[in-house]
Amino acid sequence: MFFLVTFSYGQFSLTIDRIGGAKKAGEVNSIRVVLLHNGTAVNTIERKLPFDVPFPASYINGTTGIFVLSYPFDGFVEVYSSTGNKIWEQNFFKEMGPNYERTITVALGKNSISFLTSDVHLPNALVHKYTIDGAKQWETVLPFSMGYEIALSPDEQTIIAGSYFVLEDEVRQSSSMIDAQGIIMGNIDLLFRKAVFSDDDSFVALTTGNEIVLVSNESKKEIRRIRKQTSGIITDAIWNDNELIVQESNVITPNDGSFYYSNPVFISYSKELKELSRKTMDDVTFKSSSLRKVGTVIELNYEGKSSRIFDK
Repeated sequence: MFFLVTFSYGQFSLTIDRIGGAKKAGEVNSIRVVLLHNGTAVNTIERKLPFDVPFPASYINGTTGIFVLSYPFDGFVEVYSSTGNKIWEQNFFKEMGPNYERTITVALGKNSISFLTSDVHLPNALVHKYTIDGAKQWETVLPFSMGYEIALSPDEQTIIAGSYFVLEDEVRQSSSMIDAQGIIMGNIDLLFRKAVFSDDDSFVALTTGNEIVLVSNESKKEIRRIRKQTSGIITDAIWNDNELIVQESNVITPNDGSFYYSNPVFISYSKELKELSRKTMDDVTFKSSSLRKVGTVIELNYEGKSSRIFDK
């Protein structure tokens, strides 16, 4: 089985080839990671993985070219330079051995890298902050046992990290607002999927599939919370000056167990989360998409295509 995944967020991007199909001991899957600069290959990393080891997750800073490969099952990360050479690695679970019930997610800035780690056998999820060259700065304990997503503000002064705990029918969750010294300044009752900071860094919008929560980046407190506006789910969000653009898309689930999205709706909100306008795209389907700001234009990138959504 062959998968091709492309991550492109700036001058630097990653193309990842995943070749699977291994089903028993002695068989291997392989992964090929190509670092590109303005579309030209810089370096290639190839790995062979035993049949029962999941493929690594990848994260890249499109401006600096620094990227990370994360292997939660084995508990370690590899950090690579803009030339595609490994500069350091860290094993967060060296004494514990492999485990499928474990998370390592990454927030990658220009000057620092933050890791959110958790393991089902440990009492609390942790956030670890490192310099780009691998010097550890601090470690912070989150409220609950399992980690989820982590995000970093553009100025790298605020980290948002999600943690949760499930016991029978009870779910506890938190998005912790952490300052640059590793101190938790506030907790929001939400398990966010995406965090987007306003252009002036004064606000951050946290989204799940069903909710949007506006948080003050200064006070670290929730300002307002609203539900999705359509029968679909929230799939992306982006700031456009003083407006928050939220994408909601229908989820299509054929009988083969796969899924894809269709007919996205784009809703523009004020900083008070009051609806200003909305636009729709009909007869459009995609497996994944992303909103991007190019000058004064908000574009939707999907399936190798680009469509203009808002233009000031």
